[in-house]
Amino acid sequence: MEKGDTCAVIITFRSQAAVLENIAKVRSQVGGLVVVDNGSSAEALSPFRRKARELGFTLIENGANLGIAAALNRGVQWAKEQGFGFVALFDQDSTVTDGFIKAMLEEYGTHPRRERVAIVTSAQVERSTGRERTHGCAKDGGPLVAITSGSLMPVKVFDQCGWFEEELIIDGVDHEYCLRARSLGYTLAQCRRATLLVAVGAGKCHRACGFKINATHHSAKRRYYMTRNRLVIVQRFWRKQPAWCYRAVRDIVQDTIKLIFLEQERREKLANTARGIHDAMCGRMGKVIEL
Repeated sequence: MEKGDTCAVIITFRSQAAVLENIAKVRSQVGGLVVVDNGSSAEALSPFRRKARELGFTLIENGANLGIAAALNRGVQWAKEQGFGFVALFDQDSTVTDGFIKAMLEEYGTHPRRERVAIVTSAQVERSTGRERTHGCAKDGGPLVAITSGSLMPVKVFDQCGWFEEELIIDGVDHEYCLRARSLGYTLAQCRRATLLVAVGAGKCHRACGFKINATHHSAKRRYYMTRNRLVIVQRFWRKQPAWCYRAVRDIVQDTIKLIFLEQERREKLANTARGIHDAMCGRMGKVIEL
């Protein structure tokens, strides 16, 4: 397995020119790179169009925000058509460290169940805090789920497990795919030698009654998709992955309580949470609220 057989897929949305630095760091480690943009303005895309030939990447412009799943699928499909055997998936805010792709490929190549590995995930360290993000382990010792950014996947897995679920639009797309792959007999692996630097989200730490409480502070729009998609995934996998589903429902309850006491725009966020619950129960999918 060589780096030339790997294509990086980077998803951008309202991106800044600084993202080109992340693209350059990835490009030197892979055989090909495709940037799939989800509806950035012509002004924002201008430096990407100029740099595409210089850095050696392909730019796919969706023209609208089609959602993370649709963008990922377009990127993976492009890589498949070009004959690449692996895809490495990234968001625009993630930065690879030296030797990242090489270590990930070695992890895949030496795994005892290599033919059943759907995803190799990396170590993820928050750039500003230096704190490592962790995920729970499955019974087979591998990560139960993994975030999209920093994931290495054999392209052939998509023939067996299908594409990313475009009806989810954004939140939970990665976890749904992981649980789906596991339900089909695949596993996940983690490469501790590959480190991805990731951006810290909108969360904030509050102090109340002597305790530290972390609140997500996601937008009201995201609150809808987070709630709806968690419940949709619970409906699909509660029999096979009860632990993940329990945590998903618990997180909905806890996040709702926190937003009531700690966050702004409470009324709109609560309304979208309720709407997300309703639509999950009714089976309404796709883009409902424009991001």
